[in-house]
Amino acid sequence: MNKIGILGCGVMGEALAKAMLKKTEGKNIFLFDIDTERTKKLAEKFSCKIAASSKDLVKTVDFLLLAIKPIHVKNLLTEIASEYYQKKSVLISIVAGIQIESLENMLYSALPLETEEKRALPIIRLMPNVSVLVEEGMIAFSSNDAVQTKEKDFVIDILEKTGKIELVPENLMDAVTAISGSGPAYGFLFIEALADAAVLLGIPRKQAYIYAAQTLKGAAEMVLETGEQPGVLKDSVCSPGGTTIEAVKKLEEKGFRSAIMEAAEAAFKKSRSLGKK
Repeated sequence: MNKIGILGCGVMGEALAKAMLKKTEGKNIFLFDIDTERTKKLAEKFSCKIAASSKDLVKTVDFLLLAIKPIHVKNLLTEIASEYYQKKSVLISIVAGIQIESLENMLYSALPLETEEKRALPIIRLMPNVSVLVEEGMIAFSSNDAVQTKEKDFVIDILEKTGKIELVPENLMDAVTAISGSGPAYGFLFIEALADAAVLLGIPRKQAYIYAAQTLKGAAEMVLETGEQPGVLKDSVCSPGGTTIEAVKKLEEKGFRSAIMEAAEAAFKKSRSLGKK
């Protein structure tokens, strides 16, 4: 069985480790993070193994998941470049904004190689969202030409229990980041606002969150299950002269759609800027 290394044990590192354990044993997953206490707790929780260092992690595994913040990527890749190059493992990055070509260049620049000596580096880029924690995530998947079909298939299989996985051209990754990567936060805000409205109208807080969250979950399922356009489904709820069309009118007056579009555009621009630093 392939060995998988997770470099970075934050929320997403933990979420993906949890999903992987649906398809493999803990003994096949190796962890490393400078936060040794968190790494230890995670290893105990999932029965995974702990690497002594980032370099030892790279030497051990066949697939290396990079789950760190963008500002740390260059230093980390410089540190592990030699071990990664020798091991010929597949690098899987979930780092926002950093393109595959940039990852390649960071690794090459840390190696004492002539141009003609450089071999292709297999790199996969993923954009997951936090909903993988409850197996309802959305993951976008891109890779360079050095990644073999069997390697792609393994990564897709090992993450099958996270939710949905879609192959996308890498030039769409910043847009994906803005929509599904950041999207759960937009959903949480909407649920919170709808729950506040429920409390305002007399519904107890605990029930308010259930009503709001289940309502949004149900609406999302209807879009996915029926295949209908959201506008068609919206129209089916809006009876002539009824309560829903009155609410929709108010949302339109307050710029609901525009606010969401502008928020996503801001996230898109931020993702682009991260890749240029």
